[in-house]
Amino acid sequence: MSLETLSLRNLPTLTKDHRLRVVSDNPQHLEPPLSILDEAVTPVERWFVRNNQPVPSITDEDWELSIDGLVRYPLTINMRDLLHEPTSSFFAALIGQQNHSNEYAMIANVEWMGTPLALLLETAGVKPQARIAACWSYGPKPVVRYLPLSKLWWDVMLAYAVNDHPLPAVHGGPVRLVVPGWKATYWLKWVSQITLLSGERLPTETPLDGELTIDCRFFNLSTLTPKTPVTLRGVAWSAANGIAQVALAVDEGAWQSATLDNDLGPRAWRRFSYTWTPTTGNHLLAVRVSDHRGQSTVRHWQVEVH
Repeated sequence: MSLETLSLRNLPTLTKDHRLRVVSDNPQHLEPPLSILDEAVTPVERWFVRNNQPVPSITDEDWELSIDGLVRYPLTINMRDLLHEPTSSFFAALIGQQNHSNEYAMIANVEWMGTPLALLLETAGVKPQARIAACWSYGPKPVVRYLPLSKLWWDVMLAYAVNDHPLPAVHGGPVRLVVPGWKATYWLKWVSQITLLSGERLPTETPLDGELTIDCRFFNLSTLTPKTPVTLRGVAWSAANGIAQVALAVDEGAWQSATLDNDLGPRAWRRFSYTWTPTTGNHLLAVRVSDHRGQSTVRHWQVEVH
């Protein structure tokens, strides 16, 4: 997608896939069935929605971001300014709160396009005592998220496009934070202000570590038939350290390597598959997921086949 296409565009209303279940209308909370998420890159129509307030009425022409606090040169930029900054893109998994249902999940894998936040921090001139960033949203009930400055320097993005399309308003457009390897709650939508702080006067019990744990989900555990071979399909992710190996064990048997799909980078999820012929009854399915740093975790599922 060209930057000219993005600049000051008027977006049509996004139509979400009708198969998403409605948990709440206001604020909006939609969850997709796992069965429609079995793709390397998740179509935006199938993303989950978990908003903490009504979608703000903010256009490209209205949008501005202020960076202030412990900086030498406080700055305010608009969309035109942002689109003139260097751009980057990468695939990253967006992982919401997990209830480990076998039917629905708040997960997505997305190609993000935007500006590395580190470039704007350099322009603002971060003072040595800065340690924490308070990130605020637009909206009638502004949301604030606190992030360690070290994470902002590393790989946080100001994203304005997804999967080669402008970022829809319901998902944080015109601009949102992308925080790879961290839980979705830190990926602030409709970002309006970033204030750098020393960290000495934060609200009590402010969480500052949203790093994801290694985890995985299956797309088709609800379609098992006795004595019929099935290719179990799933997806695994880590805290932006990639996925190196996935292995499965049935009923405490030997570990068997799953087949891994193409690697879309360390921030993305990675699909896997494993062929199994289940028998009637209850089975314990264990999945061991390892990242590229040698860290592993084992997840278990109780599966009933009948």
